[in-house]
Amino acid sequence: MEFLILGNTGDVGVAIGSSLVLLVSFLVLLGALSYFVWKPLKKVMDDRENLIHSEIDDAENRRIEAQRLQKENEELVKQTQADISSIMEDARAQANKEQETIIHDANTRANQLMANAKADVEREKEKAIAEINDQVAELSILIAEKMISKEMDHQDQQQLVKQYLQEAGDK
Repeated sequence: MEFLILGNTGDVGVAIGSSLVLLVSFLVLLGALSYFVWKPLKKVMDDRENLIHSEIDDAENRRIEAQRLQKENEELVKQTQADISSIMEDARAQANKEQETIIHDANTRANQLMANAKADVEREKEKAIAEINDQVAELSILIAEKMISKEMDHQDQQQLVKQYLQEAGDK
């Protein structure tokens, strides 16, 4: 076994004892490092790994939630636009209906006013004709009275008719 330990010229027992002491010291140091350094370091690394996985999961959940909310918002915008279009179309239809009603009412009223105006003109015309007939009758009676009361020649009669017609025109 001497050939295993190079440079050792002494006792094999001392070399094995020293090797055993070194081995035990190494194992104690390894145990102490494992207990005081490796376990806390592993715990910190495991905690860090769990935290990273948790943050990745949270980020994924937030991304999925953001996509869901984006889709809901897009659907809400589309629905709102459809509602606005529907409301605008209803308003246009109502405005057209009201416009037609107003035009129809205006035409009806205008026709009624025209009919009333025509009736008023016709009444005034008949009244004027009646007044003219009354005046012509009065003039005829006056002319007849004057002609009876005085005997006139043809020229005097024409002059008298002209005079009464002129007087009637002045009234």
